[in-house]
Amino acid sequence: MAIRWGILGASRIAARAFIPNARLDKRNHITAIASSNLPRAKSFSAEHEIGTSYGNYQELFDDSNLDAIYIAQPPIFHPEFTLRAVNCGKTVLVEKPFSVSKAGVLDFLTNAPKDHLAWEALVFAFHPQMQIANQLKAELGPIKYIYGHYVYMPEKLDDYRANPKLGGGALYDVGTYPLRAALMIMQEKPKLIQAEAIFNTLGANDEGNAFFEFSSGTTFHMHWSCHKVRDKSLVIEYESGSVVFEEPFHPTASDYVLVRKDGTTTKIDAGGEISAWQYAISHINDVLEGRVKPIHQIRDVSLDQADLLEQIDQHTRK
Repeated sequence: MAIRWGILGASRIAARAFIPNARLDKRNHITAIASSNLPRAKSFSAEHEIGTSYGNYQELFDDSNLDAIYIAQPPIFHPEFTLRAVNCGKTVLVEKPFSVSKAGVLDFLTNAPKDHLAWEALVFAFHPQMQIANQLKAELGPIKYIYGHYVYMPEKLDDYRANPKLGGGALYDVGTYPLRAALMIMQEKPKLIQAEAIFNTLGANDEGNAFFEFSSGTTFHMHWSCHKVRDKSLVIEYESGSVVFEEPFHPTASDYVLVRKDGTTTKIDAGGEISAWQYAISHINDVLEGRVKPIHQIRDVSLDQADLLEQIDQHTRK
């Protein structure tokens, strides 16, 4: 079955991540691109060999030749554009974070068709390595502590990531990763205990720490920053050992995890055969073909995620 994709936003991440990974699955056909600037859409389509260019987003939503849309816009627009897409019968993969507020998710879920299909592009959730954390409970005992961070230096200092009015700030840009990982691993919403942050001159949440506790007593510490050399970490401590993920948030076919027990460290394969992006897009295609039931949808986890991100931001502004 051919899956016909459109792209909303002539963005760097569409060019670097979505397009090359989508084209590794022969079912995918990227047939249209929309930008608010038609010349930019035409330039992007020429560079990436996409047949149709739109200078209006609604034209993309209304395109009857599309099955699915990938949305890469500033986060403040994600709920609105995703809702418009699903209301036009399109399946959606939208960039993270889906929403910077609980209200944004609630509005989407209230007004979207009950049978809508929409995913947030935290694609590491689809990689087999995320199953390892819970599989190790049988060997290492219950989880006691989770630590995750994502830090980086932005390529551009003046794009939307620096503007809180557009959903910018490292908390929303990369803090989303360790938070989603903890929610996946524990399968429940934790309580925020403490948070601290520093802000840029526009008021975007650029660096900080947040501490949570789950009902089991498991604690979770997350750190985010856009002022440090790029680095990612996910560490889980169990009653009788720990696991360290070499590449927690963008795993590929060649990554591994380190399991530590009784003073011995064992390197084990993370279980992937393709990249996390490929796993995510393949899952969406399989759902559209009726092969599998959808998992990790916006309706499943994005509400808790947005609520906790909003709690962190509000707490650090007191």
